[in-house]
Amino acid sequence: MNKAVNQQKGFTLTEVLIALFIFSVVLAGALQVFNFIQVTSDANEKQIERLREVQLAFRQLEDDIRHMVPRDRRNSFGDRAPLLKSESQSANNYIEFTRTNWRNPAKLKRSNLQHVKYEFVDDRIERHHWLYVDSAREGQEMSRDFLTQVDEFKMEFLTNDTWKKDWLVDGDERLAMPEAIKVTIALKDFGELHRLFPMPKFEVAADDGGGTGEPQEPGVPDNPRAGRN
Repeated sequence: MNKAVNQQKGFTLTEVLIALFIFSVVLAGALQVFNFIQVTSDANEKQIERLREVQLAFRQLEDDIRHMVPRDRRNSFGDRAPLLKSESQSANNYIEFTRTNWRNPAKLKRSNLQHVKYEFVDDRIERHHWLYVDSAREGQEMSRDFLTQVDEFKMEFLTNDTWKKDWLVDGDERLAMPEAIKVTIALKDFGELHRLFPMPKFEVAADDGGGTGEPQEPGVPDNPRAGRN
């Protein structure tokens, strides 16, 4: 009995070291796989978040343009401003107009009209809007980053079968509206994205020396195709 017990041997130091080495190799491989999965997961989440940002931005832009109305307004100097202004060949490209159907879930006492401006600044597009359509009042502008990682932001306007890169009108032409608007946004990660918006034929009242007059903002119809009466 004692002889059988004495014949049992334990692990040698070499065997223990080999076992530890194999275990460390397996553990290192498992950690690399885990890190790869974690990095891939984080990258996928960032990609999904970025895609969501782009989709929401284009949805907002589409909603604004499709609800554009020919609302006559006054600028900060009290002068009659064009219904639509845009530049695509300047340092800060922009498009500026008034839209209707501004949702009011809080039931605030305000108009359903909103004057908005999209402006290209550095590598991002900013969206500005004003609490009142007429910009004579100060301290009513609100701005936010609309879309980031932008390389280019430009607009084109169809009128008389010709595409114009800017929409800068004055005098008798300030009430003019294009037949269609094409928006091009070049992103650093997704390349160029285009949106084409056919415009309805607005019925704008003739200018009688005081523009189209001061319309009652709450009475402007939610349907952008209704135009002005």
